[in-house]
Amino acid sequence: MRAQHQVTRRQFLRAAGLTALGASLAACAAPPAAPAASEGGVASPTEAPVTTGGETVTLNFVCDTINEGHQKVRDEWAKAFTEKNPNIIVNHQPVPGSDYNTKIQTLFAAGTPPDVYRYLQEVTPIVTVAEKNLHLELDPFIAKDKYDTSDFRPSALALYKWNGKTYALPRDYGHQNLFLNLDLLSKEGLTPPTADWTDTGFKFETFLDLAQKLTKKEGDRTVQWGFLVNRGWRPWASWVYNNGATVVNKNDQGIATEISLTDPNAVEAMQFLQDLMYKHGVAPRPDIESEMGGFELFASGRVGMMINNPSSVNQYRTITAFKWDVATLPLGKAETRGTGGGGTGWASAAGTKYPDQAWEFLKHISSTEAELDEVGVGATTPSRISVVESKEFLDTSKGPANIAAFAQAQEYVVRDPVHVRWPEVFQRVVVSNMDTLWSGKNTAQEVADAIKAEGDKLFVA
Repeated sequence: MRAQHQVTRRQFLRAAGLTALGASLAACAAPPAAPAASEGGVASPTEAPVTTGGETVTLNFVCDTINEGHQKVRDEWAKAFTEKNPNIIVNHQPVPGSDYNTKIQTLFAAGTPPDVYRYLQEVTPIVTVAEKNLHLELDPFIAKDKYDTSDFRPSALALYKWNGKTYALPRDYGHQNLFLNLDLLSKEGLTPPTADWTDTGFKFETFLDLAQKLTKKEGDRTVQWGFLVNRGWRPWASWVYNNGATVVNKNDQGIATEISLTDPNAVEAMQFLQDLMYKHGVAPRPDIESEMGGFELFASGRVGMMINNPSSVNQYRTITAFKWDVATLPLGKAETRGTGGGGTGWASAAGTKYPDQAWEFLKHISSTEAELDEVGVGATTPSRISVVESKEFLDTSKGPANIAAFAQAQEYVVRDPVHVRWPEVFQRVVVSNMDTLWSGKNTAQEVADAIKAEGDKLFVA
């Protein structure tokens, strides 16, 4: 399979956009009346069973399956919750990542939205959730239970708030990192790049030098590449951020107003990526990657460096042929680094018939214990501060040795653009034009100009 983050997110966003979901969800049942506030301690998913008045309730819990680790953990959550609450059956419905968008859209359109599901704010912007009344508003439940949200990273929690209202709880808070084949670096006598995100010495030029020294040929045939270009949205956008540019300009409220990729620094970063494949020849072209698989190229020792998300660490832990580790991203013209990310959340559809029970399960799967479960299978970068700082997460025995860099990188996350039409702009304009960059058909300047010309029209339409 290819680099996991690249495949699932890209296929997801290429599918029919969730913006079309707004109309169908707005037609679903209105949110239930807010529960009255009451006194009491902080709720815990492991406290007393949830009362259902004797009725047997079934909660449909729908998630995309990124890998076996995710599915196993979620199966266990559903089982444990039902064992504690016999009258609440959690029906976990794992869906292949490439089919997830269509599945969610179909459920909502049919008037049977999932009671709880994994919400991707980069696919359905939070402003759309708020305007279309898509999710169960959680603030009344938080107030009723005096539920403590202070352990979540403020920036993670902010992803799911709009106009002071909370529409989901954070699952993780991911980002992009450089994964390294240490054996290949050692073989060439090369020092691994820094894992310290405050270190400004690791530059684009330094990175290119490493990639060139790691690239090997036999005649005209490349047998080893220095780097794999992850063409996923957040990975390539990270190069733009690290070169002192942005993807969009935004207003004071944080809403995107126009494409900003025509900034010379953005164009330079995009051209740098294309040149890695076509000018310098240090990265496999898309056709080779498609044939052999991105992660497989790295795991087989044919690629020295690649960018990926920490949620794929459990894949890298299967590698036994060589030592690997992680490092920060190279820095261009920016003063400080930026990494595309933000993670995903847990949400309940506004039309759920069982808001109280859905809330209890939301607490269960976003608890400290639940995040530690995902840490145990290498499937997350936790959104809870206590878990990021825990000995379980920072344990280096399974790799990577520089796992503390995952926690540090959370300080450098750049949020995805926020606009009701961003998914449409991305799907119709950004993806199609970026494909011409990856194929070598158009230069970065031509691609940036096209994205701006087409995208700005949609922003103001």
